[in-house]
Amino acid sequence: MQSRQTRTAYLLIAPALILFIGFTAYPFVWSAQISFTNWDGLNAVKEFVGFENYINLFKDAEFRQSLSVTVIYTISVTLLSTILGFAIALMLQRRKRTSAIYRTIFFSPVVTATVAAAVVWQLLFDPYVGVIDLGLRALHLPAPNWLSDTHWALSAVIIVGIWKRLGFAVIVYAAGLSSLPISCYEAADLDGVNAWQRIRYLTVPLLRPITTLVLITGFIDAIQVFDHIFLLTSGGPIGSTNVMSLYLYNQGFKLFRLGYASAIGWTLFTIVLALTVLQWQIRRRSER
Repeated sequence: MQSRQTRTAYLLIAPALILFIGFTAYPFVWSAQISFTNWDGLNAVKEFVGFENYINLFKDAEFRQSLSVTVIYTISVTLLSTILGFAIALMLQRRKRTSAIYRTIFFSPVVTATVAAAVVWQLLFDPYVGVIDLGLRALHLPAPNWLSDTHWALSAVIIVGIWKRLGFAVIVYAAGLSSLPISCYEAADLDGVNAWQRIRYLTVPLLRPITTLVLITGFIDAIQVFDHIFLLTSGGPIGSTNVMSLYLYNQGFKLFRLGYASAIGWTLFTIVLALTVLQWQIRRRSER
């Protein structure tokens, strides 16, 4: 009987397993193999070059620039969306009657199609008719050309990244706040603890696992950003928004350097894996 159940279980998971092997596991291993070759994706022959692609990466000034842009974008979007998400969730907790409406509003960017969002943000950032620059001029403040100025383009895509990510942090923190034990806050009220002390010494420590989740998922999401930067700036102007995933795309599908692009992909994967493990280790040590 158990053998029959086992065969049935394998039969049921077989379609998903086949798809996983065909579209995830095999390409994963195959990309590692071609990262050691000089291949344009067209010729049948792949020239083996060993670690040359990886060595050339760190000699490549454009790659180093894309790495620094990715670091700035990732840290900015992850930290700011986490802090703002926590603050908004705290405010929504006090507005229980209307919190469902506000949660829907804040979460809507997460499920909004990136292409549609990019078109709207292009209009908002337009230097002549954009609402943002019109508002700045009305306040007699400088109105930059957001997407064409090397000093402002990265800030513009960071703003869009925060807008896209914020709703997830709000929803997760709101769920975490609703599950906190009321007894701790009742005891704190009896001890005369003020609102700031409650947040500092109760809410923040109790939500540490939630914060770890938001930071790790936010980091993984931000470091792989591609879509809205590709649509808004295509990495420009002058590489000021050229993140690693976009640099990988250009090397692989515009310059047909598939081996070099695969090396970039594996470098990005290694960075994500190492920092994710580091974050988990820091969390485990802090909980001891």
